[in-house]
Amino acid sequence: MTDQYAFEFHAQAYAPVRDYDGRFGHFDFRKHFYGRIGDFDSKEEFECACQLDIWAQKGNIEFWVRNLVRREGSSFFLQKANGRFYPDFLCQLPRLEDGSKPILCVEYKGANAWLNAEDDRAIGNLWADLSGKRCRFVMVKDKQWDSIEAKLN
Repeated sequence: MTDQYAFEFHAQAYAPVRDYDGRFGHFDFRKHFYGRIGDFDSKEEFECACQLDIWAQKGNIEFWVRNLVRREGSSFFLQKANGRFYPDFLCQLPRLEDGSKPILCVEYKGANAWLNAEDDRAIGNLWADLSGKRCRFVMVKDKQWDSIEAKLN
């Protein structure tokens, strides 16, 4: 496994089209990698971010990022046959005993969008499977936060 195609978030490259403005609620985000947070698409995505930050404050995640869509230089994507998949969140997990620092990729889907996201789940799982356990992927449905928690260990 090589890091030839590894993605890096750069401190000055995060440029959301719109910052989160509190429209879904207020939360004291302490573990987002950047000082600003890109807007959320739904209240459920906001709640997912809150869960990630809570786990990060407990030490289960080092930091997380609200991934941006189609923002050159500051977006993470997985290439599909018919386009790109931009997962909602990326989390840097704590260092493992072997010295590696896994990445957890999290996508939130409401029940109405779950069926149409089969190809996103497939490419996310393939990416994780091919990573040699350095990458993890989870697609959360209907606030089932335990599916994320299972990927933290």
